[in-house]
Amino acid sequence: MKKIGIHGSTGSIGRQALDIIRNDNNLNCIYLTAYSNFELLIKQAKEFKPKYVCLVDKTKKKYLYEKLSSYDIEIFTGESGLIEISKCNDIDLMLNALVGYSGMIHTYIAASNGINIALANKESLVVAGNLINEKIKLNKSKLFPVDSEHSAIWQCLEGEKNNFVKNLILTGSGGPF
Repeated sequence: MKKIGIHGSTGSIGRQALDIIRNDNNLNCIYLTAYSNFELLIKQAKEFKPKYVCLVDKTKKKYLYEKLSSYDIEIFTGESGLIEISKCNDIDLMLNALVGYSGMIHTYIAASNGINIALANKESLVVAGNLINEKIKLNKSKLFPVDSEHSAIWQCLEGEKNNFVKNLILTGSGGPF
């Protein structure tokens, strides 16, 4: 049984990951996190029954406790709660589907703990790629790009000789472009 922690479970990538977990008896969700979508996080927690959940938006803390009080789930809130849940080393894979550079610390923590990382948060590598890659190498964790362009590039290069590729050119394809 593979144990998975999901940062950003209420977003598109997090929901897709939960669809896979829902249909695979060899996968178990250990934690779920969300920024503000407390209603969906509660629904996910009731279905997947993780050990931990974290909602960054502290204004819904009371509601979260109220709705999950009958479940054996430890609840964290705020940015500090998100960091605490990231320290969970009882997982085989951490999916980081957080938005922006704020996801970097969670990628770094997972790499520091030797946790394999499914990374949709490419900003982690833009902000601290050298530091994260050092930790990945030192602790023998693996990095799996799972979002659009960087996953496609990874899939194309998998099994190829690294010295064969001289340049990669990425074009702006979305977001502010």
